[in-house]
Amino acid sequence: MKNPLFSSKGARLLSWLWLVIVLSCTGVLLYQGVLQKKPLIETNILALLPENRQDPVAQAAFDKVADSVSNKVIFVLSGKDRDTLHASADWFAAQLSELAVFKDITARLSAESQQQGSRFYYQHRFQFLSPEQQQRISRAPEEQTQYVIQSVYNPFSGVTGAELGNDPFLLFRDYASYLSKLSGKFKLDDGYLTQTVDGKEYVLVVGELSLSPYSLGVQQQVPAIKQLEASVRKQYVTDVMHTGVLFYAAFGTQSAKSEISTIGLGSLLGVLLLFLVIYRSTLPLMMALLSIFCGFVVALAGSLLLFEKIHLFSLVFGSSLIGVSIDYSFHYLTERLAAGKAWNAGKALRQIFGAITLGLITSLIGYMGLLIAPFPGLQQLSVFSVIGLVASYITVVCWYPKLASTPSEPRVLPGHVLWKRWLNLWRIPRYRWGLPLVTIAVSCLFIGNVTYNDDIHQLQAMPKTLKQQEDAIQTLSGVSGSQQMLLVAADSEQALLSRLGVLSDGLNRLIQDGDLLGYQSIHQYLPGVEEQQANYQRIQTLYQKQTPVLESALGISVDAAMLTPFTPVSVADFLASPVARAIGFLWLGQMNEGYYSVVMLNGVTDIAAIKAWAHTQNGVSYLNKADEISRLFGEYRGNVTLLLAVAIVAIWLLLSWRYSLVQGAKMVLPPIIAGFSAIAVTGVTGQPVNLFNLLALILILGIGIDYTLFFTEQKQSKTTLLAITLSALTTILSFGLLALSNTNAIHSFGITILTGIFVSWLLSPLALNTCQQKEAE
Repeated sequence: MKNPLFSSKGARLLSWLWLVIVLSCTGVLLYQGVLQKKPLIETNILALLPENRQDPVAQAAFDKVADSVSNKVIFVLSGKDRDTLHASADWFAAQLSELAVFKDITARLSAESQQQGSRFYYQHRFQFLSPEQQQRISRAPEEQTQYVIQSVYNPFSGVTGAELGNDPFLLFRDYASYLSKLSGKFKLDDGYLTQTVDGKEYVLVVGELSLSPYSLGVQQQVPAIKQLEASVRKQYVTDVMHTGVLFYAAFGTQSAKSEISTIGLGSLLGVLLLFLVIYRSTLPLMMALLSIFCGFVVALAGSLLLFEKIHLFSLVFGSSLIGVSIDYSFHYLTERLAAGKAWNAGKALRQIFGAITLGLITSLIGYMGLLIAPFPGLQQLSVFSVIGLVASYITVVCWYPKLASTPSEPRVLPGHVLWKRWLNLWRIPRYRWGLPLVTIAVSCLFIGNVTYNDDIHQLQAMPKTLKQQEDAIQTLSGVSGSQQMLLVAADSEQALLSRLGVLSDGLNRLIQDGDLLGYQSIHQYLPGVEEQQANYQRIQTLYQKQTPVLESALGISVDAAMLTPFTPVSVADFLASPVARAIGFLWLGQMNEGYYSVVMLNGVTDIAAIKAWAHTQNGVSYLNKADEISRLFGEYRGNVTLLLAVAIVAIWLLLSWRYSLVQGAKMVLPPIIAGFSAIAVTGVTGQPVNLFNLLALILILGIGIDYTLFFTEQKQSKTTLLAITLSALTTILSFGLLALSNTNAIHSFGITILTGIFVSWLLSPLALNTCQQKEAE
């Protein structure tokens, strides 16, 4: 059956059909992005990562903690004068409140806000005790009495007659102090959360975002926030520090945009220069840009159809499609350049059709394998790459014969003598096999330097200024921003609270041993009903036995009726109270026929000790999202390695079926050696190998096979070498520029690609057959 591309009627029909598809995709993108103003780009780095499908409870814990933390923005203002600092905090909070990006800004707690929390505990004050109070009252209740007497006669204690009448043993005063310590080092001063260090005053200002910090609209307000910081510094001579997911997300987005601009501009300028030097005509340039445009637009539209949003990560790599999708253009246009006046557009397409089709198929084998990975980021990258390459391929075969029907100006093929001499070397056995063997030998010398690091933090550039501010704020507050946690499970609410209480004892011992700085647990704010009952009985016994002593020492009368009847506080009561606003996220509730809660760990200094201890506790598991994803990165690095091996075998079998076993081996050997060399060079540069280097190997395999395919298929080996050289240069320009990235993973990816593509180009003439070698003479 005749290929419809090679009949005038069929080619015309397919060309019009492809035009309709490209215009439709362009229209959809314009409609969504311009008219609907629908956010099409995802910047949340967590969206790249897989959900924990094996443990939905753990995933729910991660999600709830992330939601509670990510929308918070912390500012710390500092200065020497207390009143000036308070005034600056008020002004700064008022200015921030005018920004639509913030849902709430708190610099000074109102009296009502302070009383709401106190009111909840005060009405249940006879059943809440701190661990220290429990021990003291149970062991030596007379110590509590002596403490009250000393406080009354201490002029600086602030104990009033009204307070003594309502709380004669000052239990609520101590319990409120205990709760205050749980919140960190900042203490209330006239409604401001303040701290004094080395004579310098610090005030905390907390903001809550109205939308996700990963929203581009929210991130666009970061310059306005920084401008307000500059204003408060100048107006009040006040220093300002800040931290929060917003600032890291905005930096990552800006960095990615900058890299996209660098990569895109560098690639475009490189392509322009190459076309001007080699083809000396605007038509080939416009045709190449057309195939790039079609590949990008159709890939973007198709990806959005499947994923609704496309991650900025995929666009960074998608912008580098210039170095891949333009390969097909180079082969067609180089044939046109070499043919001169003898040019026949349809005949040229038939000559390269088999090679570019096989090249597309072999590339798709590698890229489509990424679809099996449960990483949304890899799936998007796979879909984007596959659709983009197919779209560029269709553009070449459908439109190029129409657009380039006229011949180019006759002239000598650029670099004709150079290409001829280089190809002649491959006729000499010692060069033909010596160069690949030397490349393997040199790579073997350095492969021992390769190390592996699957740490997820390599995905995100960590600016020093932001990290320094975060560390300083954590030191001041005594609260870590880490998301290390314990997931605790039990059969009922009360059993869970009891288990949390037992864990608190163990965690306190870990703090004493220096393995942990602190923790945050629901149990610290809400003991179980049994413990509440026990506290009530302790206080009841204290009143019965120590009231006479206290009345005699102070000359007061204690009303026994103030000890109200015991009324248990349930989890529902607690979660409905103002107290739970800040810590309610720790309670997950009922899931999968069990009850779950999270204990946040602060300042872990010995992870091994924490994990070992958690392993000995019933219903307790240690969780760390970063560690889990890093472990998965390592696991999928192994999976991609296996996928790469399978792809090599599949491609070799396909090529062997079309050619021969030996020729198939000669075609897959150059990209295999290139990949091996690329990993060795990556190790030499001191960059650890990770999942993204393996993705680079898939790209090297696909592009390298393209090179050897054209040497096998094309009879004009000099034109093939020129086209492959141009393709390699654009690929190096595109992906090699990734080595300039501030993000370690992308930087390492760029180094691997740079090396692999160069070696693939260097060794690709190995696929030349005997007839082609003679033609090179």
